[in-house]
Amino acid sequence: MRVVSYNIHSGKDVWGRKRFDQMAEMLEHLQADVIALQEVHQNNRYGYQAEQLAHHLNLCLVYGPAIQTRDGSYGNALLSRLPVISGSTLPLKAKREPRSLLKSTLLFGGQPIDVWVTHCSLDRHSRTKQLQIIRREIGMQSARPLLIAGDFNTGTPPLSPPLQDCGAEAGGASIPTMLTMSRRIDYIFASSEWCVQSYQVLPEKWSDHYPLVVTLTLSGRPVPPSRTT
Repeated sequence: MRVVSYNIHSGKDVWGRKRFDQMAEMLEHLQADVIALQEVHQNNRYGYQAEQLAHHLNLCLVYGPAIQTRDGSYGNALLSRLPVISGSTLPLKAKREPRSLLKSTLLFGGQPIDVWVTHCSLDRHSRTKQLQIIRREIGMQSARPLLIAGDFNTGTPPLSPPLQDCGAEAGGASIPTMLTMSRRIDYIFASSEWCVQSYQVLPEKWSDHYPLVVTLTLSGRPVPPSRTT
C-alpha cells in the first residue's frame, strides 16, 4: 500500500504563490492508495480544496475540520482509494489555533485498518498536550493495524514507541521535510503489523513542506492486545 502525507499550505508555495493545480497533478502522478493532507480549506475564500482533490483524483474523501471560518472550515483531509468504513474528528485544543485528529477506518484487502491524520500546534505547551491525547487514543484504539500521518511541528514526536517511525525504519530519519529549514517535522507512523518497504521525501516545491511517500505491507503478525506503554 502506498501512503502519502502532505501539508499543502493552503494550496500555496513558500512564497505565497498559488500552486494548488500543480499539487493536484503531482498527487495524481503518485497514484497513492491513501493521501493524508494538512492545511486544507473547505470554504469560499480558498475553495473547497478537499472536495476538489477528491474529485480530480477520483478518491473517497474523509474531511476533519479544525477551525470554523466565516464561510466554511479548515483542517485535515484523507483521500482514499480504499473503501471507507467510518470517519470522525477529535478536536485538539490549543492556545491559539485549534487543531484536530482525523480518524478513519478503511478496508484493505478485506481487513479493517485505521488511518489517522493530524497537524499539531507550533506552541510547545499546546503541542505537548495534543500529543498526550494522541498517545492516549493509540492506547485506546481497537486492535487493528494503525497508521498516523501528519505535520507534528516537532522533530521528536513521542509516538515511537509504541508505533514505528517509517522514516527511521527506512533510513530516512535525517531527511528534512520542510523547504525553509533543515528539520523533519512531518511523519508517518505505523503499528507493528506493518512492514515498511520504502520511504521517500520528494523534492517538490509546490508547498512549504515536501510530500512523504511510504510503501507498506501487512506482515500478518498477530495484533498485540494493547498498544499502551
